[in-house]
Amino acid sequence: MSAIGRGFINPFRNKARTVVVVVLLSLVTGFLALMVQAAFASREQIASMEGRVRTLIELREAGAFGTGGFGGDKPIGEEHFSIDTLDAVSRIPNARHLARVDEYVYKPEVDPSRKNAYAMVIGLRPGAALRAIGEVDYENARIMAGRNLTPDDEDANVAIAGRLYAEQRLGSVKRIVLDGRSFDVVGIYTTANDFGDNHAFIPINAFRATFNPGKKLSKIFITVDNVANVERVVADLKK
Repeated sequence: MSAIGRGFINPFRNKARTVVVVVLLSLVTGFLALMVQAAFASREQIASMEGRVRTLIELREAGAFGTGGFGGDKPIGEEHFSIDTLDAVSRIPNARHLARVDEYVYKPEVDPSRKNAYAMVIGLRPGAALRAIGEVDYENARIMAGRNLTPDDEDANVAIAGRLYAEQRLGSVKRIVLDGRSFDVVGIYTTANDFGDNHAFIPINAFRATFNPGKKLSKIFITVDNVANVERVVADLKK
């Protein structure tokens, strides 16, 4: 009998050896299946992210952060970027292709007593993405404790704090005070980036009631329903 033949037969000469071989084969097969599954999941996630990026349009005025940056940032055209801009977006000829429109308004929070003095308070609609500020606007903010904002929070004094913001600005009581108004911190998020994790998100209605910014907006993010319609929407927005 050849060496190859003995190699196939030997493992099955007794039950114990057979069990070991079967278990090992099962483990290897299972591991390979998990690797394949993970690869497919990663591809699907990447494809989904690419799809979102290709259909996402950001509107803002000039300036590093749009309107509302740190330290007296007064971008050109700031006074024209407002709720009126949001209304104009909803009336463009190709408005039927707008899958989602999210507005954000910023308020710098500077506290020299903190190691990271410059933080940002961001007002948004509950349900909108937690778009933290960084070299790019992060959309991967992950809730690491507590919960996200919900539709029931639309007029509530609640906040989602970044990991670094929470470490440096929250005491034992999970509450922050913004311009004299108290907000309960119901969740902590992280982007794995210190600058992006040094924000507090609050419902936009509560933001306006607290800071009285008038019609001011800082950024508008528009999600188009299909990549094929992006150019049409962009052309409308430029008019």
